[in-house]
Amino acid sequence: MNNYVFIGIVRAGRFKPLAAEHETSESMRLTTAALQPNQSPESGQISLVDYDGSAILVRGIDTGEWIYSAVIIEQAGAILTSVVQEVFSLGEKATRFRLQYPLA
Repeated sequence: MNNYVFIGIVRAGRFKPLAAEHETSESMRLTTAALQPNQSPESGQISLVDYDGSAILVRGIDTGEWIYSAVIIEQAGAILTSVVQEVFSLGEKATRFRLQYPLA
């Protein structure tokens, strides 16, 4: 089981990771639900409406479509969101940036 950190932007209610500790999906949803067979991720889905257009730092368990046990650690303001977009811009690169956690 993993518990990774992700930096990304929220667009149209979806989390778009720009950098992570490993390769991941291009678009994800977040849930507070634990990774258990008898619990649906929708039961704990985190609404990202208040984060739309912002960069966020998330920690959780990546399953591809969902980040389970998700915790939003920090939300960036407008200036820092612009910096995150520029720094982690993929341009023509095929892979996302890799993070080492703890961030230092």
